[in-house]
Amino acid sequence: MKRSVKMLSIVFSIALALTVFVGCRAQQVQSISQPVKVEQVSLSSGILSQFEQELTNIVDAVSPSVVTIFASQEVGALEFPFPFPVPRERRSLGSGVIIDYKKGKFYILTNSHVVQNARFINVRFDRHTEKRAKIVGTDPKTDVAVIEVDDKDVPNPEGRVAKLGDSDKIKVGQLVIAIGNPYGLERTVTVGVVSALRRAIGITQYESFIQTDAAINPGNSGGPLVNIRGEVIGINTAILAEGQGLGFAIPINLAKWVADELIQKGKVVRGWLGVVIQDITPDMFESLGIKEGVLIAQIMPGSPAERAGIKVGDIVVAVDGEKVGEVRELQFRIMRTEPGKELTLRIIREGKELNLKVKVDQMPEEKQVGEVEQEQEGLGLVLRDLSPEEEKRLGAKGVLILRVLPGSLAMQSGLQHGDIIMQVGGRNVSSVAEFQRLIEALRSAGRESALLLVRRRGGNLFLVLKLR
Repeated sequence: MKRSVKMLSIVFSIALALTVFVGCRAQQVQSISQPVKVEQVSLSSGILSQFEQELTNIVDAVSPSVVTIFASQEVGALEFPFPFPVPRERRSLGSGVIIDYKKGKFYILTNSHVVQNARFINVRFDRHTEKRAKIVGTDPKTDVAVIEVDDKDVPNPEGRVAKLGDSDKIKVGQLVIAIGNPYGLERTVTVGVVSALRRAIGITQYESFIQTDAAINPGNSGGPLVNIRGEVIGINTAILAEGQGLGFAIPINLAKWVADELIQKGKVVRGWLGVVIQDITPDMFESLGIKEGVLIAQIMPGSPAERAGIKVGDIVVAVDGEKVGEVRELQFRIMRTEPGKELTLRIIREGKELNLKVKVDQMPEEKQVGEVEQEQEGLGLVLRDLSPEEEKRLGAKGVLILRVLPGSLAMQSGLQHGDIIMQVGGRNVSSVAEFQRLIEALRSAGRESALLLVRRRGGNLFLVLKLR
């Protein structure tokens, strides 16, 4: 495989160079009316053919690990004109990649939004083999899920496990291959490059996406993004519909960590400090006197941060000696820390450097920290109450949107992370519980939608939220 990778890289480089050379040569030849030499065309064709063969070898090696996922969710019931409620179903199509095989079971990595709350899931291995699957666990915070399928009647089970790469070693400009099932077109292959790293697009709580121009379409969600070594380096997750060549994949190191948690524990156990944090902006530099670090904006009562003596206004610049330059670095570092472990935070307080030891706790369930997840209601929202200080600072009363789940009714309605819902159907909202009560009242009355008054970036706007 190492020789194949090296050869593919060399072949691609030479092919690219020859394409330019032959193109330039063709212009020169045309100007002096001389025929192109057959040897040049044959050489270029031979190198491109070799590149083509190496590419197909990679696709042939990875394709058996890629599956099609069909999921069905119940999203409500039709009543009129039926004498009894008739369940309504929403069907979703996605992709998945086999990451493990043991004790007669395949473990398949995919996106949470593909399978979450599904009544049943079918997995198609090839045109002749389709089997029922069950959910091992889902994690909406990263949009990662794991499902399992037994190996009965599946040919060559050991040969279907994908090889996983190291997403921390990815560089912008590297060649990548996306494999999936867009619109049900099984094992569609597209080729592109890594366009950017560490992207955040506001669809999950923990984001550090790989951006690629390899074509990704509906149905690709959950499929692998592969490097030229045939290693999975990402899980294709999202596109920006208003653009072209803007696809996003979850780095495989993050996806694998979440998958291991789900397989071993049935849920993701995260470390927790109990702080609200933000990046240092250029506008803050003059006041703070520091360009890089993470600013502590709020501390939860009784949290590890409070017990350690961390204060609002502290700036975290390192964890256990490793530099921290932005919110995502600190967020992911704490998330992966085993609860109970002690960390040393280097902070800047009033211009002086301090080292504080803090023992990380397990992140509480969302309801314990003021968040109420609405996915079971079919909206796809994660909300929390605003504190009195936030209401005063923002000049608004309502509930804060912490997350909008991909493909949800909330996303389709145009709601965004950071929006504040101030009114539902013309009535003021002051808490998550009140929001739930108003939504349920509208649903009970048979309403299909709700008119919301939303505060976004300091301005108000009305949005229509689909309820079904």
